[in-house]
Amino acid sequence: MTAIANRHEILFLYEARDCNPNGDPLDENRPRTDPETGVATVSDVRLKRTVRDYLLSLEPDVAKRLAAGQEILIRDTLKADGHLAEGKDRAEQFLDAAAKGKKGEAKRQALEEAVTRGCIDARLFGATLPLGKAEPSLQLTGPVQFSAFNRSLHRVSPTLVQQTAAYAGNATANQKSFAERWLLPYALIAAYGVANEVAARSTGLTEDDLGRLFAGLWQGTAALNTHSKLGHDPLLLVVADYQPGYRLGALTQRLALANQRVEDTALRSTQDFELEVGALLDAWRVYPRLRGLRIMQDSRLRCRAGEQVGDFMTLARAAGLTVTALDL
Repeated sequence: MTAIANRHEILFLYEARDCNPNGDPLDENRPRTDPETGVATVSDVRLKRTVRDYLLSLEPDVAKRLAAGQEILIRDTLKADGHLAEGKDRAEQFLDAAAKGKKGEAKRQALEEAVTRGCIDARLFGATLPLGKAEPSLQLTGPVQFSAFNRSLHRVSPTLVQQTAAYAGNATANQKSFAERWLLPYALIAAYGVANEVAARSTGLTEDDLGRLFAGLWQGTAALNTHSKLGHDPLLLVVADYQPGYRLGALTQRLALANQRVEDTALRSTQDFELEVGALLDAWRVYPRLRGLRIMQDSRLRCRAGEQVGDFMTLARAAGLTVTALDL
């Protein structure tokens, strides 16, 4: 299939209720926050992990994933001895047949072809894999990149929760121990990404791959089901399609909360605010390189553009923008 020809921006809003959107393992797994502004932050790595886990769940058979070009390169795999594979071990898993008898740049090229052909996450996000001593490493820049930190649109209040553990804390205890975990009562997080058509030529990223990415963001977020992640719900996904080489930029900075019923840290649901999108729609309306918008929205999210209130698609059409619905 043909690589994408146009540039795309991705705006993805989701809520996290009574859970931990992105814990910091170096700080007791506290939810990541900006120490200056008090807003929640979610790394690009966390967003990509959500997409990868969703795509991985669609087909449990590795051979079938590889044959369909839907394998996930960055996932936990084991060596023959049962230990967790390193980067060079993962590379060797793709080189058995592809690079037989090859060395140096020819070996690296064989790995690149095998990885981009078989792994959708390599086509989306790129890859870095070592080949061993005196061998060139595989380095692919991913066409799809998200902001290093994606922020909530309001200040948050991390909360430490104590609860009874399942077992006693030591061999002589007569009662169960206590467990602690950090969570956020509520966070509305706005994520931003770009799909670059120039980098797509290197990895072979296709429009079909992008469609799977969008599904991974929406459906993958809704499917988060671990103890720390249950409570995530997607609210708004907007894909802005541009002419090659152009993008508006700063999408999340053109959003704000309006008509808040309570202070930032007391927000608990979409009933407590409206999303002001007027500045974003105005910027798109006068941007000549925009081809159109693709939108998916949860009806619980109420949007506002000045005095107009409605869903994002209705407001975008009222602003004179070309709009279609995403079907995920």
